[in-house]
Amino acid sequence: MGEFSDVVHSVDRALSIIETLSQFEEMGITELSREVGLGKATVYRLVTTLRIRGYIEQTATEKYRLNLKVFELGNKVVNRLGIRKIAYPYLEKLALDTKETVNLAVLDGTDVYYIDRIESREPLRIQLDIGTRFPAYCTGLGRVLLAYSDPTAIDQLLEQLQNKGEIQKYTHKTLVDTKLLRIELNKIKEQGYTLDDEQYLSGIRCVSAPIFKHTGKVAAAISVAGPTVRMTNKTISKLIPIVKETATNISVRLGYSHGGFI
Repeated sequence: MGEFSDVVHSVDRALSIIETLSQFEEMGITELSREVGLGKATVYRLVTTLRIRGYIEQTATEKYRLNLKVFELGNKVVNRLGIRKIAYPYLEKLALDTKETVNLAVLDGTDVYYIDRIESREPLRIQLDIGTRFPAYCTGLGRVLLAYSDPTAIDQLLEQLQNKGEIQKYTHKTLVDTKLLRIELNKIKEQGYTLDDEQYLSGIRCVSAPIFKHTGKVAAAISVAGPTVRMTNKTISKLIPIVKETATNISVRLGYSHGGFI
């Protein structure tokens, strides 16, 4: 009879909805129905079930989007087989060499989401938990991830933030002009790294660089962060090649072989 005879259609349809929502920021029932080729009543029942189970949430606009439960499941796989496991020895060496806090993060919607970190042993340091999220547009890790994302996705994200009034100044150095942000993202892509110079947290600077997977797409980003009293311009100039090299080494371990982004 073949494997297709064993397919449970309701499960197959639910997974189609999850996969479809993963490609969009948010969707309504009508949009989902059209995209997955199912009736609106069926889609509504499936979405309601997924929402009750915690995989989908309803937004203020009464549309639906995936929430972090999906990421949390994926993160368990990451912990065992993925980027976190592969990157950790490199993060450890980077933390040892720089004596500052080292972070590993991915992009989640409009936020940067920290999936690993090694904290500095210095008395003055940044204290954050794994799972912390910050706005991507005003953080070094976030801007690196945005810079190497699909240009259309970047435009949609910035437009979404602007329309919702979510682009705001966290410090006097925060870039809130979307035109300037786009220029900054292009610059990051050209140079292969970025410097967060107190754009989200006053008194904190960090150097960030992208990590690529075998497909050539950005997978994550790393950063070395510390207080401005230690992260001087001289220190930053020394950190840039070290952070970029570490990101390159992790990318190679993930199967990336295109080169040329350093």
